[in-house]
Amino acid sequence: MLSRICLPALLALTLLFGSARLIASQACQAAPLEFSDQFEPNLQSIGNVDAAVALVRQNAADSRPTTLADSTDSFVRKRFAHGYSEFKPCEDWIAYLAGFIRDDLRNPVLPDDILQHRRAACSQQAIVFQAVATRLGLDVASIRMRGHFMPAVRIGGQWIVYDPNREIEPRSYPVATLLSNAPLIQQRYGDFGRELGLIEQAAAGEIRVTDINSNPAPRASIFHRLTGFLSHNGWAVFLCLLVIITVVNLGRRHRGAHESSN
Repeated sequence: MLSRICLPALLALTLLFGSARLIASQACQAAPLEFSDQFEPNLQSIGNVDAAVALVRQNAADSRPTTLADSTDSFVRKRFAHGYSEFKPCEDWIAYLAGFIRDDLRNPVLPDDILQHRRAACSQQAIVFQAVATRLGLDVASIRMRGHFMPAVRIGGQWIVYDPNREIEPRSYPVATLLSNAPLIQQRYGDFGRELGLIEQAAAGEIRVTDINSNPAPRASIFHRLTGFLSHNGWAVFLCLLVIITVVNLGRRHRGAHESSN
């Protein structure tokens, strides 16, 4: 009885996932791009963390933590234009459809996935920054607040904020300066800082240093690994299950027929 239900269901899932994969493979149109000040289109060939680490090392004048962090910041600034990257159906059609339920479900959070796109929001740029910096042997953390997300690196015993998304100059400053509500930070961010309410958030203790040397988006990472695998291979998984159950059932029938004949 169970096999009569499972076999049609598995066949339907195989056809569904196979058809979805074929249809999704044709839907890969890139979104219009708004260029950032430092965006360099030639860096689009850097499509994974390994390649990014190699380039950052090559561009760093030495291996001091400050130099490596500055080089990482420079790479992220130039690699991405501003704005959220989103999965296209050909990349992960399940996450793409999930985005109609909740927008952020179609925003990639795995560094290699983000590096397949030209644009990245503040949190996505921070994730790539942290992944590269970690591979370079640096201690990293996330700076979370309402409306913004930044990476930080531990240098000389203190946390230093980098903000490649906003492309600030100078490119870094101590977390302590941000948390102490120093006027320098407000001046550095200008209108954006006033819109965020940096002074008010710092005073209210709403700016947090988190995710020290850890994945800033663990649940979303698991979700995208699963949806990415099923988007590309779900049809094969269900087909294999269909074949296995069919073979097992045929074996049982053969043994039953053999026992009846005896």
